[in-house]
Amino acid sequence: MLRLRRFPGNPILEANPRHQWEERAVFNAAAVRKNGTICLIYRAVNDAYVSSLGLAVSRDGLRFHRLARPVYVGQDPSESRGVEDPRVTFIDGKYRMLYTAYDGRHPRVALAESPDLLRWQRVGIVLPHLHNKDSAIFPERIAGRYCMVHRDLPNMWLAWSDDLRNWGEFEVLATPRPRSWEEEKIGLSGPPTRIPEGWLVLYHGVDRHKVYRQGAMLLDPRNPRRVVRRTTEPILEPETDYELHGDVPNVVFSCGHLVLADTLMFYYAGADTVICLATCPMAEIRAWAQGRL
Repeated sequence: MLRLRRFPGNPILEANPRHQWEERAVFNAAAVRKNGTICLIYRAVNDAYVSSLGLAVSRDGLRFHRLARPVYVGQDPSESRGVEDPRVTFIDGKYRMLYTAYDGRHPRVALAESPDLLRWQRVGIVLPHLHNKDSAIFPERIAGRYCMVHRDLPNMWLAWSDDLRNWGEFEVLATPRPRSWEEEKIGLSGPPTRIPEGWLVLYHGVDRHKVYRQGAMLLDPRNPRRVVRRTTEPILEPETDYELHGDVPNVVFSCGHLVLADTLMFYYAGADTVICLATCPMAEIRAWAQGRL
């Protein structure tokens, strides 16, 4: 059975009371590599529970240094309660970030772009559907087009675009499985990752008791509409104190992962309060993808 292993030094990032914008909690981080440096774009909340996005950097993926100021804050009435849950993809020479614009009532998928992870240009809301989030862009074009995974409750969906601004051809990718750890809803974790067997997609599932767990699926390399494999049991679930207790208890939730030295580095939030790390050898992931695990 495929399982992720917790880093013994968890949590790796916690709230910083010296910075008002991240004084309450830090969680839900995108993960991306830039010139050999591992960068986390993470959601931070203040005591009023308004979210902004910070940046933390590391050479080894374990010990992070973070900037004293946020790199992205709400810029529009649709973001009056903040910007949340970033997923970052580097494609066509730019970092493209899908995130949740939140006005206190309706979460919507928005896009921002950056040449360096520091300077971000807001493009705007790209999926006008209400209550739509958990979105990321595939890191390469598929048959010449951009592809996105997103969530319109309770399912995971695909959408397609020629310009990253206008999206259509909405289609369900996967649905919750009844009477299981993901029976209420499912949604994307970080952006899909290309492995030799296809597209590795890590995702969260929520049960009737509002417990968030993590699973995995493998999509066809040429046709991501087709799910080739899907874990029946969670690969990570709340077990430790920092996952069971916090602002939202019983939660492991992720917006980003990457591969470092043949190891999957899976950055996730514990109880919507702290940032943690779990790992898995890529050899085990490939064994699962090939049906050997």
